[in-house]
Amino acid sequence: MQLRKDGVTWREIDGEMVLLDLKTSKYLTTNRAGTTLVKLLAEDRTADDLTSALVTEFGISADRAAGDVAAFVGSLEQRGLLQVAAR
Repeated sequence: MQLRKDGVTWREIDGEMVLLDLKTSKYLTTNRAGTTLVKLLAEDRTADDLTSALVTEFGISADRAAGDVAAFVGSLEQRGLLQVAAR
């Protein structure tokens, strides 16, 4: 999975990420963990990749990281900001 390449732009401001869906003119802001995930999702990543990154970056448990990843990815999916990359 990765962020949709067409019609989505983002910018990091003071450690937080602001994503703008140019098709809907809606935006989403993230915290530091979300910023880490957005940067990774610029390329095709698995949920395990994202979970490992949060464990490494923030020193949290794998269970907590997996829950955070699932919630964040679900939010992006709900907003139509993710695409499944061909393998």
